[in-house]
Amino acid sequence: MGSRDRRMVTEMVYSYFRLGHSLKNISKEERIITGLFLTNSKKESILESLHPEWHQEIEKSLEEKLELVHRKFPDFDLLEIFPWKKLLSTGVDHRTYCLSFLERPRIFIRVRPGKEKSVKDKLLRHQIEFQDADPISVLPFKSYSFASATKLDGVFILNREAVIQDLSSQRTALYLKKGDNKTVDIWDCCAGSGGKSILITDLNPGCRLTVSDIRESILNNLKKRFAEAAVPLPEFLKADLTDQNDLPKKMFPILVADVPCTGSGTWSRTPEALYFFDPGSVSVYRQRQEKIVSNIISRLKPQGILVYITCSVFADENENLTAHMESSGKLLIEKQEIMPGYGQASDSMYACRFIKNSK
Repeated sequence: MGSRDRRMVTEMVYSYFRLGHSLKNISKEERIITGLFLTNSKKESILESLHPEWHQEIEKSLEEKLELVHRKFPDFDLLEIFPWKKLLSTGVDHRTYCLSFLERPRIFIRVRPGKEKSVKDKLLRHQIEFQDADPISVLPFKSYSFASATKLDGVFILNREAVIQDLSSQRTALYLKKGDNKTVDIWDCCAGSGGKSILITDLNPGCRLTVSDIRESILNNLKKRFAEAAVPLPEFLKADLTDQNDLPKKMFPILVADVPCTGSGTWSRTPEALYFFDPGSVSVYRQRQEKIVSNIISRLKPQGILVYITCSVFADENENLTAHMESSGKLLIEKQEIMPGYGQASDSMYACRFIKNSK
């Protein structure tokens, strides 16, 4: 296939999955066409060929297009895109969340300290369309967003000048900053791709960072990314956090745990995960998360801070779990929130900041 054909096939597959668990009783072809109609605002040649009536209506608002789909398929129910309303975290609006699957998520970047002018000048020079993702300056850095198909290769120095990082992930900065300038040891327990690890070093200059992951390949990629970001290399630790014997020996005043989860807050980027989701997996993740938190707090100093993070919209992975951990008497919730990504075409995340009791 040529690049145009590959793009179109990708578009059709994503459109099919973006309908989630709604309209499962219609043919695959009808489902693809319906998805293309609801998720596009510009005219597409394939829609013109297969459904010219809808093609003429493609620029209408999403609510108007939903009505047209309902006329054709009276059984269509928007809320069936994500049918597990009772499992959602408090603060997640079910209907708005369902609508978010029909919206293309945007690309977000976080500008590194001291690179604000350089990055903005380069975006303007390359005539890249962008929006200020934080217009009221809640975050302690500049954040920009771009349409999903925007090519940023070669525009700025990746990781050195700016980091590609979802907006809600950037907002965890409000939980990660220490509040003073003292040099401190911080353990990023589930480092993953390293976006938050770099964020931690930017927010807490001079901190002594330890990063861990269960996968050796992830740690190797982290070493490359830290080198690209030109920040001091942390201590790297390969560890299974469900095994007490794998934990570091020393104690830390700050732990950050962006734990493995269903990833349900990111499903607008990976709608196939929504389509194939098994609700039983929530309890599996919940058990693993409880085990991880119970283990790592043994390495947290009294009065130390634990920042617990998920990219999930399920209450059992979020406020239900943190309330359970607080009930153990070892941790006190200082603050917590769900960060819905809908409305800004970003991911949804949850963050909770604990203080470890002295006893």
